[in-house]
Amino acid sequence: MGSTTMKAALAGGAIAVAALLSACGGSNAGGNASAGPVANVADSAAFLGTTPGNHAAAVGGAPGGVAADVNCSEHGGGKVGATGGPQVDLIAKSSNEGTPGCTEAYNVINEYYAKAPQQGEGPGLRVLDILGHWDCAKAEDPAGSQGAVYCGKDGGTGFRIETVPSKDATPASPPKLRFPNTTQTVQFTGFDNTVNMARFQLVTWQAGGPDGGHHVPVAGDAKVYRLPVDEHSEVYSAATVCSGDDATVDAEGFGTKPCTTQQFMEALTGGRPPLAQIRVDGDDCIVMVKEIYHP
Repeated sequence: MGSTTMKAALAGGAIAVAALLSACGGSNAGGNASAGPVANVADSAAFLGTTPGNHAAAVGGAPGGVAADVNCSEHGGGKVGATGGPQVDLIAKSSNEGTPGCTEAYNVINEYYAKAPQQGEGPGLRVLDILGHWDCAKAEDPAGSQGAVYCGKDGGTGFRIETVPSKDATPASPPKLRFPNTTQTVQFTGFDNTVNMARFQLVTWQAGGPDGGHHVPVAGDAKVYRLPVDEHSEVYSAATVCSGDDATVDAEGFGTKPCTTQQFMEALTGGRPPLAQIRVDGDDCIVMVKEIYHP
């Protein structure tokens, strides 16, 4: 579709825009679940070497000598799946630097299946700190109902694994778009490194109170949504994103100072994620952010 999403890497507590990820087109997500096509972000994960216990060799290769992804299920490990759910293939995602080991991949996914029913957070049943390093979450339906799970190591900057329907399974339907070609008022709540998406809640203006009014969650909608952010998205600060807490606003209170994607990522992952108006394109990708000023 021509758009690209961005990936934030956490290194030594500092935020860095580490890589440009797969096409934004179709990689939407709603609620607390991630959309099927977002699995492609795992292609950007890179760590030196392979992790211990890789009992399945990579098949084939990619240009420049990069090993192919490893389908652990096709190399003796067997299919995986939650109790009562579909049985799917376990994939160790490859990068320029190496591939997770299949032994570790099986340990991670099996612990996720064991913990998700009781400890899983939100519709995506996200589980943190699996084996001390891994975060996993179920994909948004329909991919999630077909068994798709995505896992990232060490805050999403390390190795990645995923589960996918077998090649002979019925193809998943296109993911449901949540906010295509719309403008929304949102309170950002952070950035999810596991699926490389910005988190937010929908909010609306409520008049009254000592300040004459304030933004509150939309009635009846307490969901935390997640959408990818276009690499070339326009970001404008009103105060906290890149204005140094000075007000840089227009007559309607929207930010006017242009910010870099690096500054926006720092705002998302810092202690004060911004209140903002966002514009979403036809692929459910955030392409413009205007911070809303509030004293």
